Amino acid sequence: MESRAGGDDQEARPITRALSGGCDDAGMHVTLLGTGDVTGVPAPFHDLEDAGAAARRRRPGALVETDAATLLFDAPPDFRDGVRDRGARTLDATVLTHWHHDHVGGIDGLAMVASTVGDRLYRTPTAGDRFRREKPYLADAFDERDLSHGDPIEVADATVTPIPVAHDRPAFDTLAFRVETADATLVYAPDFGAWCPERPGGDAYRGADLAVLEATSVLAPEVVDATGNDPVADAAADRTVLTHVNEHHLDRTTAGLERRTADAGYELGADFDTFEL
Repeated sequence: MESRAGGDDQEARPITRALSGGCDDAGMHVTLLGTGDVTGVPAPFHDLEDAGAAARRRRPGALVETDAATLLFDAPPDFRDGVRDRGARTLDATVLTHWHHDHVGGIDGLAMVASTVGDRLYRTPTAGDRFRREKPYLADAFDERDLSHGDPIEVADATVTPIPVAHDRPAFDTLAFRVETADATLVYAPDFGAWCPERPGGDAYRGADLAVLEATSVLAPEVVDATGNDPVADAAADRTVLTHVNEHHLDRTTAGLERRTADAGYELGADFDTFEL
């Protein structure tokens, strides 16, 4: 194991990384609101030095801005930090991957402003059932709409296609998403162990301009799949950024994880990184 050296307590500086062209040419901006796992980094009762981490990692979420739409993917506990940093003021839709705390722990805060910011909420019927059981006091806070595997939804100039993935099924119907405009394609899968190509819409994950994918199959493949299958490589994106990372749990420093990720041909995401497509 690589020994963990102390990081500092500085917050990660937001970085804009263009895939092509300049800012004025971008048809989609993708901002990582968090790149950690269920505990975040550092974990409770620890600091960045304990984790060997260069900067904090919030729970996973993403803000996608197109020419005509602003979309929030998941509402993790810390989502407001990145939204505020990006300067977003309204939402055309919030889209949930699944009903786990690290992905929906900020739903109460979102509900408090939904009537003025934007109340359209897309989730699977399974997530809707859990929402009603766990948050009855938020009844009627959102304009809730169902997601079905492979059935695209249209939000202004963006087409969002739900992609079923293997993660804690059948208790949780977990989704990835393909987000397309006329000029750009994103695949977002922050929490998954494998693709489900046999399900409706399950093969919509390949060939995106940018894929933001869970890092476990690259950084700790033995945890996900003993057969050696590589769902990140299978996505075959032009550019791949890895998320859902925890230096403490992986027993690696940030620098070590960056080297390993780069050796595999990918990039390690950081909170507030923005990618222009």
